Amino acid sequence: MAEEKKLPYNPKEFEAKIYAFWEEQELFKGPLIPGKKTFSMVMPPPNITGVLHLGHALDLTLPDIIARYKRMDGYSICWIPGTDQAGIATHNVVERELEKEGIKKESIGREAFIQKIWDWREKSGNRIVEQIKLLGACADWSRTRFTKDEKYEIAVRHAFVRYYKEGLIYRGKRMVNFCPRCKTALSDIEVDYIQEKSELVYIRYPIENTNQVIVVATTRPETMLGDTAVVVHPDDERYVDFLDKFILLPLRNRKIPIIADVMVDREFGTGAVKVTPAHDPNDFDIGKRHHLPVISVIDDGQTMNSEAGAYKGLSLDKARKAIIADLKTLGLIEKIEPYTHSVGHCSRCSKTIEPIISDQWYLQTKPLAEKALEKVEKGEIEFVPDRWIKVYRNWMENIEDWCISRQIWWGIQIPVWYCECGEMIVSENPPLECPVCKSSTLVQDEDVLDTWFGSALWPFAVMDWPNTNSDFTNYYPTSLLVTAYDIIFFWVARMIFSSIHFLNQVPFKKVYFHGLIRDKQGRKMSKSLNNSIDPASVIDEFGADALRFTIASISTSSGQDTNLEMTKVGSSRNFMNKIWNAGRFVFDNTVSLGDTPRISSEDILSIWDGWLLFEANQCIQQTKKHLEVFNFTEASQSSYSFIWDDFCDWYIETAKVIPNSKVLRYVYIMILKILHPFVPFITEAIWLSIPESRGTSLLLEPYPEPVYLQGYKIEESASQVVVLQMIIKGIRNLKSEFNLFNPAGISIWIQTKDEAKIAILEQNLLTITRLARIETVFVCKDCSIKGIQQELDSTLQIILPLNETINLEKEIEIKKKKQIKIEEEIGKLSKKLTTDDFVNHAPEEVIQEVKANFEELTKQLETIEKRIYDLDLLMK
Repeated sequence: MAEEKKLPYNPKEFEAKIYAFWEEQELFKGPLIPGKKTFSMVMPPPNITGVLHLGHALDLTLPDIIARYKRMDGYSICWIPGTDQAGIATHNVVERELEKEGIKKESIGREAFIQKIWDWREKSGNRIVEQIKLLGACADWSRTRFTKDEKYEIAVRHAFVRYYKEGLIYRGKRMVNFCPRCKTALSDIEVDYIQEKSELVYIRYPIENTNQVIVVATTRPETMLGDTAVVVHPDDERYVDFLDKFILLPLRNRKIPIIADVMVDREFGTGAVKVTPAHDPNDFDIGKRHHLPVISVIDDGQTMNSEAGAYKGLSLDKARKAIIADLKTLGLIEKIEPYTHSVGHCSRCSKTIEPIISDQWYLQTKPLAEKALEKVEKGEIEFVPDRWIKVYRNWMENIEDWCISRQIWWGIQIPVWYCECGEMIVSENPPLECPVCKSSTLVQDEDVLDTWFGSALWPFAVMDWPNTNSDFTNYYPTSLLVTAYDIIFFWVARMIFSSIHFLNQVPFKKVYFHGLIRDKQGRKMSKSLNNSIDPASVIDEFGADALRFTIASISTSSGQDTNLEMTKVGSSRNFMNKIWNAGRFVFDNTVSLGDTPRISSEDILSIWDGWLLFEANQCIQQTKKHLEVFNFTEASQSSYSFIWDDFCDWYIETAKVIPNSKVLRYVYIMILKILHPFVPFITEAIWLSIPESRGTSLLLEPYPEPVYLQGYKIEESASQVVVLQMIIKGIRNLKSEFNLFNPAGISIWIQTKDEAKIAILEQNLLTITRLARIETVFVCKDCSIKGIQQELDSTLQIILPLNETINLEKEIEIKKKKQIKIEEEIGKLSKKLTTDDFVNHAPEEVIQEVKANFEELTKQLETIEKRIYDLDLLMK
């Protein structure tokens, strides 16, 4: 690879080769080494139907940074990857593939359909794993698990049976989200709520034995056929005289009561609400409290049934139109008005969800949640950021029983069998006969378990629970889980209570909840908004390292949502190019440091060398400190500023004047190690191209430690270099202000009475002239030269002598024009900050931004006014 380093930076040339090298060397297996500390994680399993998206990029990049850092910091690492069966999603994908061939799943039967899914998975179901590798994830692929592999199914069945025997699993009729397309109950996370334009229909309900009516407003007139009451708020004075009366339900002529319940929103519609316990979750709760009948008028979430009377067999849409038409004929429609409301849709097929009463399997979660909450509140599991403890507590204290059954074919079938004699057998393995009547004619429950039920066992099921293996002994509980905050309820909480219940241990010691990535306008990314970013395309254009570094740079320990735009990735790619070109300079101008390179106090060091080592120490300490608390933004910024500003923009330039090839090469190699967890491909590619690597990976190198030189105080060098940098930047600013770009003929006088500063300056005159790009520099205690002065601090000034290239009159004119513009901007900001409407209604961050701009412009105005004054004096 020695020749490759001379080529321009092109990640396509080496990223795939580097990952192949890591796999060939089996570097991710990380065997347990006696005496080493251990660090373990499980990868949130992506769906086998999925393609790489930005959520994956976060879930994978951040733990990969930690895993690489911990490995280099002396830990034995175990990072277990895997994929999820994705019950409904996978079922739908294969069903649609068959439908393209004109095949209905019902025509081939359950067993054949499941085999089709296994065949599909064999061909394309693992493509997500190959996409994950594009990001550089250092997971141990030899430990890969699948939430429907043979051992995992054993764990899931064991959990179900144990829960059941302990009285925590039961079967019962309750209201569930039902998808009429997928024909299954759904969990809350599988429902997307979308704002839809609809109609609010006001219906007159005649009151029995009177000429009065009570008007109710509804968006679902088709469900009125299943009404069993009309409810009003007990404090609503409009309806006090209506309570305890009865209504003759239009179109069905069934008598139903008018009742009171505090759940009613008096501001909605007329304040009177129809109650259909079989088709609305709120109505279901009201029905339970008031012991109302439950009448279902819709079958399978899409067709009116026999309880709908004359409307039997109609689709919901046709029934709605027919019912409204008939009510109009009867004079029972008060009015119809446009209405926009949130409607649940299946996240897999986008069909509208129908709430229905259904016989399902449930897990009692209240007793499980109590122990899981206690463990977090006692600090046995640390949440980062800790504000999520409050959210977690609220969920656990108000947790509902969990519907764990699904009416699809793909999944882990519920381990329950039924006999013709009525006996139900719950068993981990298929029973041979009925224990009561000895019949061998047994039928297994057709439902499968919710995918999340199996996923809740993930941290320990991947380690072969209910048996134990060496991974379990050495790495459980795991050290860290990295995941998005939006699945704290559906996955994190369930893993916690599952592990505590079955193992009496927490599943992980820490959880870092990262935010969601949004577009540059702060909107959630979605196909409908056409604002999604495909990570694979980003990698193809910019390289994986650029994407990884961008993700790190926007991921703070506070876990806030962050906006991502491609300009940020472009900036990260520029940083990769900077690292690449710096490497070309370093290795073209230095020789190998040998097998055990080190810097000692015996080496001849300039103050720039000492300063660089001091800054390198600061970078190492800061980066490590921030990584330990998952502040990826600050960790990446520490390395970025050191490498770009200190090493590339300052030290490399001084090395061209006062060369020290040993320090140059030594610190650059240190940089590769500091950066490796963030940008593993480019650092590995450069590392393998130099003799110091001996052909072994950076992953096997120790993470850098600060350099301490006996008898040499590098902090003193650092303070001296700060003075030189202040002077050089001051000179550059003066040159820029007066458009002096050609070094020829430019002389600068540096005035100071500080003897220590004079000594430093006189030893570094050549460096100052080269880096400031001027011809000459003079040092004096009391300069009598007439020129433009710039005060750097109370003891240090620089003077630019007047010459024919500087037209004072023109400069004053330019600065006065700029002064006027600044004053105008300050006036606008001042007016805004004194306007009540802005101060009282603008977001706090906007107000603070305006204040900051006001302060900055005020400082600029003071500076330019002083410059005009000084130039006026020089004119006299």
